[in-house]
Amino acid sequence: MVDLGGVAPLSPLTPILAACVALAWAITRGWWARVRWPFYRPVALLLSWTLATWLARGALQAWVLQPARRAIGEEAPYTGLVLVAYLAEVALRTSWPFVVLAASMAVFLRRRPWWVLPAWAVFAAVLCAAYPELRRGPQALVEAGATTACWLVSAWAMWRAYRVEDIDPVASHGGVTWVLAAQLSVAVVVQWFGSPYADWTIARIAQGGGYLGLLSYQAWKYRGMR
Repeated sequence: MVDLGGVAPLSPLTPILAACVALAWAITRGWWARVRWPFYRPVALLLSWTLATWLARGALQAWVLQPARRAIGEEAPYTGLVLVAYLAEVALRTSWPFVVLAASMAVFLRRRPWWVLPAWAVFAAVLCAAYPELRRGPQALVEAGATTACWLVSAWAMWRAYRVEDIDPVASHGGVTWVLAAQLSVAVVVQWFGSPYADWTIARIAQGGGYLGLLSYQAWKYRGMR
């Protein structure tokens, strides 16, 4: 299997993610069930974006970036159309923590997180504009900071929902919580205490465990709807 630096379309995580997406939309739309839960839509959108970017990044890595890297060496910066592909991969990669944050705000606080989109756009634009001066190790630290900030705000939204606003738990809360657990596993294993160039296999295992938990949770909820 081609090592895709954390994105492997042929890895076991891909069908797990696809199954999570299918079940999330089945819950949202009430496919083959007695009821439907439209409030689960933010989770379905989050998982759909996760799967789409997972596959898109994998394609860019396998078909463009890795062949170019082998041709130009490890230290040379990307140029031309390969640079465009790399910047697109950066934008897709950095979108995930912001999308998780948006889903957390929508689910736990029931607010429209419109400001998350321009925040991600500015962050991705700064990273792209700083290339090639900012790349590899320093760039990984900047991305780790953004992931941590998004996760902490998401965790705050969860805390506020239960401790301050005292809302009743619903299925979408559990769905986002499982995604936050998967995000935390990647942050801890790779971004905080590991290396984004060496520890992605361990991170994929931890992330896969989180999405397996989500898949089991959704299957349990869906069974209760039928």
